[in-house]
Amino acid sequence: MSMKTSGGAEASVRTNGIVKSVARTLETLELFDEVRRPVNIVEVAERLGYPQSSTAALLKSMAAMGFLQYDKLKRTFFPTDRLPLAGSWMSPLLYGGSRIMHLVDKVAERSGRIVVVGSRSGDEVIYCHVSNPSKSIGLEAGTRRPLARSVVGHVLLSTMTNDEVARAFRRINAYRPEGEDPVDVKSLIATLEQIRKDGYFAMSDLLVEGVGLVAVLMPAECTERPLCLAIGAPSHVIAQKKSEFVEILREEIDHQFGEYRRQIVAQRAFEKPVRRAKIRAAGMN
Repeated sequence: MSMKTSGGAEASVRTNGIVKSVARTLETLELFDEVRRPVNIVEVAERLGYPQSSTAALLKSMAAMGFLQYDKLKRTFFPTDRLPLAGSWMSPLLYGGSRIMHLVDKVAERSGRIVVVGSRSGDEVIYCHVSNPSKSIGLEAGTRRPLARSVVGHVLLSTMTNDEVARAFRRINAYRPEGEDPVDVKSLIATLEQIRKDGYFAMSDLLVEGVGLVAVLMPAECTERPLCLAIGAPSHVIAQKKSEFVEILREEIDHQFGEYRRQIVAQRAFEKPVRRAKIRAAGMN
């Protein structure tokens, strides 16, 4: 039923007193848990019985906030890593040990700096989790950055082949906003090849003057899709402590996930080799 507020604005509320928009948001998340694959607007609307217009607005809002990623080619939505990280602090022994949160906390403790967990969402990077977030320098959960103009984006792009990168940026350059310079694909690929060789990427002043990041990939065996871990700090600190930060990131990743990763690698040694289409964890072997 609908109830009128004192100001005349209509607030949609179900007969049991639950706000309709809240119910729809949670039911949509439960739908993802049920189907466990990308879905489009029409399927969500049909399965849950919502109007398509309302469903489109809901899904686009959740994507804008960083909880869903949108595939422009397939026109589908799928949860980002921000969603599971939001509740990972609850019952850690029951819900996977919250290893990634322990990892983030330990890296933050050792480095004394901001720590970022980032993943890809369409043609952008999204910061799924940020320890000690800072709005003033643009490092907070839900922040989005262009793939080719962010440190985290470069590291995530390094998981793709050069041909895949070239194809992606032919499209991105073709549809870039008016007045925005195109990405130099040749230069980008050269940088990605160096990242694959080094196993990390560090740079400052890309989007925010005076701020830099040092970033590495999470082991491919421990993630469903490429995930990046980074330390953020003032540019002069990045210049002085880049090697130290890389060491901290690698040591703590190995401490939290090393044994599990080694078990997976050993298990795969007994399986029939499968051609891998993507380079997932450059520099982590």
